[in-house]
Amino acid sequence: MVSADLRQFVLGSPLLLSAGAFLVVLSFIRFLVNRPKRFDLPIVGEPDDADYLKAMIEGTAKYPDSPYIIPSSPPLVILPISVINEVRNLPEDKASFMKDVQRMFATKHTGIESGGYALVQSVKISLTRHITSTLDDLQDEVRYSFDKEFGPCGDWTPITVYSKMARIIALLSGRVFVGRPLSREEEWIQATIMFTFYCYQAKNAINAYPEWARGIAAYFSPEVKRVWEFKKRGAKLLQPILDAQMAKLGKEKIHRDDSEDEQGTFISWMLNFTNEDQRRDPLILANNQMGLSIAAIHSTTITVTAIIYDLAAHPEYIQPLQDEIQQIINEDGQDVDGNGFMHLKKGSMSKLWKLDSFMKESQRLTPTHLPTNLRVTTAPLTLSTGHTLPTGTRFGFAAYAIHLSPTFLSSETSRPATEFDGFRFYNLRKIPGNENKHQFVVTSSDSLNFGHGNHACPGRFFASNEIKVVLIELLRNWDFRFLEGKGRPENVLRGFVCGPDTKGVMEFRRKKV
Repeated sequence: MVSADLRQFVLGSPLLLSAGAFLVVLSFIRFLVNRPKRFDLPIVGEPDDADYLKAMIEGTAKYPDSPYIIPSSPPLVILPISVINEVRNLPEDKASFMKDVQRMFATKHTGIESGGYALVQSVKISLTRHITSTLDDLQDEVRYSFDKEFGPCGDWTPITVYSKMARIIALLSGRVFVGRPLSREEEWIQATIMFTFYCYQAKNAINAYPEWARGIAAYFSPEVKRVWEFKKRGAKLLQPILDAQMAKLGKEKIHRDDSEDEQGTFISWMLNFTNEDQRRDPLILANNQMGLSIAAIHSTTITVTAIIYDLAAHPEYIQPLQDEIQQIINEDGQDVDGNGFMHLKKGSMSKLWKLDSFMKESQRLTPTHLPTNLRVTTAPLTLSTGHTLPTGTRFGFAAYAIHLSPTFLSSETSRPATEFDGFRFYNLRKIPGNENKHQFVVTSSDSLNFGHGNHACPGRFFASNEIKVVLIELLRNWDFRFLEGKGRPENVLRGFVCGPDTKGVMEFRRKKV
């Protein structure tokens, strides 16, 4: 399918028509040369399946010890969990994480990048190293964000959960990633939330074309143009912080007269991992910051929304969770900020085992994606199963199906894997020797939702604290319930994507002091 603008523009110029024909032929030849080789594996599911949940559960049960193919576009080879240690730490010249991301977002044509070197390293190294120092800011911001987004709520008030949580997570993330006042400016909030939607529109628009035609189509795509316009606007908003960072001396801290926040700390971490000749380019910085919003805001919002639905669906957990928070406060005390507000101490978060368990169980049953550890082979890959994956093969693991397996972390105290058990992982951690296992942030062969290996989600430690801060605020200061006669909204499945209903409405009421 060729857009009307593209067809009219090209047909109006014989020279462009000839050049376009040459480029089409060249692109098609390159596509034929580079397309992955076919190989013989069983196929489970149909190409036109609306989602691949049933296929993954069926395939994993039928072929537990050998690979099989899900006929998506492009096809995905599902590997047995027995080989995960063979592939989870493979270098990019053997199996590439970035190539799959670039394929999904059609990066070469759209310019969308959500995992560049500077972004990943600043999160993986710098943010994780300073994770506890962000807690005070997060706890201060969560109070502001609930006041701003929920309002007084003196009586039961209907609220669309996902859209409000997206704004709250954007405010919390922005407080750390850029600092006030920019993080609270409506244009920045909207930019960081909407950028993800525009990226998906752009990649869908380009991926609708045959691979050999995408380079040409991208020049005429309004969706791709909108992505670039967003990044340029982001660059303009970030320019003052970038200028201040480039002008400062050594480890000098930067503050503005209208804010107590240290300005651009996270940006300085990004700059440390940016090539020196690119550090003054605001578009490079905007590209990284906007890429961060794809990973940090919407994935966290999806997880928080699902947890809130699950709390309302299983209200028997609310009181034990509230009691745990109060118990930790009684034991550790609280810190008082400059405005006289009480904060949990930085060491208290890791002691909330029940809350951590509830979060992990909710994520187990509502992950953001059904498969994980997605890679593309960049060299032939021979597995212990005896199979060899040719170069260009896309593969992954059926995380959701594994997490639903009848033998999944079974114990005398756990409910079946198909049922919700909010304290499943709390009870497992109480077993001697398991104290540091089964945490929300821990990855393993039976905990795959953050990936596992050298490309496990680098921001999961920050996301965990961010989610806990939101839930503590909600559990301590708010009542919430489904609308009368309504239950938990069904999860939404599309292809390999899973998530809570983004249109779900619940009622909230601020607790009376």
